Amino acid sequence: MEVLGERLDCTQWVHLSILTMVYVIGELSHFLLGIVTRPMSQDIHYGDRACLPNPSLSTSTDCHEATNVTECSNMNLDGASLTDAFTEISPSHCIWDYSGLGLEYQILAGPAFIAVFTTTGILLGIAADRVNRKLLVTSCCLLLSVATGLMGAATSFWHLVVLRMLIGAGESSFSPACSSLISDIFPKRLHAMALGIFNWGIYFGYGLSYVVGNYITAANILGMGWRWAFIFSGIFGILVALALLFFVKEPCRTNSDRRNLSDSQSTKYNVDNENVQMDIVESATKETDEKVEEVAEVMKNGVEEENVWPFGKQLGMIDILKSFLRPGVIILFIAASARHTAGFCWAYNTQLYFTTYFPDFDLGLWVTVVSIVGGSLGVAVGGLVSDKLVIHLGLPSRLYVLAGSQLLATPLAAGVLYFPPPQAFYCLFAAYLFAEMWFGVLFAVLIEVFPPQLKSTSIAIFLFIMNNIGGNIPVLVDPLSKHFTYRDALYLMYPGMYLTSSILFFLASFIIRAT
Repeated sequence: MEVLGERLDCTQWVHLSILTMVYVIGELSHFLLGIVTRPMSQDIHYGDRACLPNPSLSTSTDCHEATNVTECSNMNLDGASLTDAFTEISPSHCIWDYSGLGLEYQILAGPAFIAVFTTTGILLGIAADRVNRKLLVTSCCLLLSVATGLMGAATSFWHLVVLRMLIGAGESSFSPACSSLISDIFPKRLHAMALGIFNWGIYFGYGLSYVVGNYITAANILGMGWRWAFIFSGIFGILVALALLFFVKEPCRTNSDRRNLSDSQSTKYNVDNENVQMDIVESATKETDEKVEEVAEVMKNGVEEENVWPFGKQLGMIDILKSFLRPGVIILFIAASARHTAGFCWAYNTQLYFTTYFPDFDLGLWVTVVSIVGGSLGVAVGGLVSDKLVIHLGLPSRLYVLAGSQLLATPLAAGVLYFPPPQAFYCLFAAYLFAEMWFGVLFAVLIEVFPPQLKSTSIAIFLFIMNNIGGNIPVLVDPLSKHFTYRDALYLMYPGMYLTSSILFFLASFIIRAT
């Protein structure tokens, strides 16, 4: 099969499919909490209490407007008939119970996960540059799957915290190690496309969490409700880990991406005695030719190529620090963190937002279809567009795609909060088409701006910073909700952060181009 002038075989696609499924189970485990938090909080008792619609009644009410138990009781009297008001058997339209929201939920969803995810991400990212990446990801997938299954057996809040931390530890290896694997499986010209497909796992996992969280919970298997949602996800994850173990091979590590030469454009090294034969693509410059000759000489003398970057230069900690402290990279950090904040805020609050303001609307399949189709198309289009543009405009063109896509997504995200469903989901679908271009393109940028021998380490460090900022700022939704309203807090943290990231990505493109 030929894609963008590159010939690929079935094995490459099989490997990419399994790695994507690993990401699916990681995101399913990550976001399932937000779907079942209300019944979970009512079972385990954590977070805020609020006036909620009675789930056994189909009549929609404005229960969320009550701020205490007295107002909640008064709403029941106001909504009942005169006869029902004095009848003991009359059902309550509103009930005062755990809502699934509150600071404890925001900490469980964000910091409890992020603290371990980012810390172990650094360690496992470094390990991925030194050990077998396939076995590393397989072990982490098994850890995550077992912890997810055990969430279904939790009986107290601290059980949830510990298991949530283990899920974070397991998922932390997926992005750096799998991205490194994919960059060695696919030629450079297809990196953004392949990473975009890999990042479909985010949307399939996120979308699947609504099917699993809503419908398996509603099925109430063996009277266990939300618990079977976690048990099912854990079993699914173990099967994916076994597929990774038996069907994916560890590829050879390569520096070809840093040479700006894809496999079809590749420099061919044929060392025969003292003769080095090289075929350089026509677009290569004279300076690149000279550097390639240095690498060939190093190879000829028996020195490991992994120890040189770029082309003969020894790689040290000072070089790594310099690469991270460049102004363009710093702006890129902040932009990505703002964009990540928007994504986390919406992902952690989607179910709760709609059940708060539109309790009678069945959002399970809507969110699943919109996130999978819209998100997957977004990352695929983003990868293909950036791969095309980078040939003619260079690295800054990928940042133009990032800035433009987030700008277009901003008013659409505002429409999600402004309109009622199903119109809100039409806006959400369009927002995903643009907003979700970012992740695969971002990883393609990172692979090109950091040393090739430390791709996994660099991505892990970047994720550490991005996730610590983007993953913890959503905690502000709770205090903002108390100062304004829940919807207003989401306006600030969802479309507001899209707009912020767009401006910063555009600024980063100019700084990186200038340097």
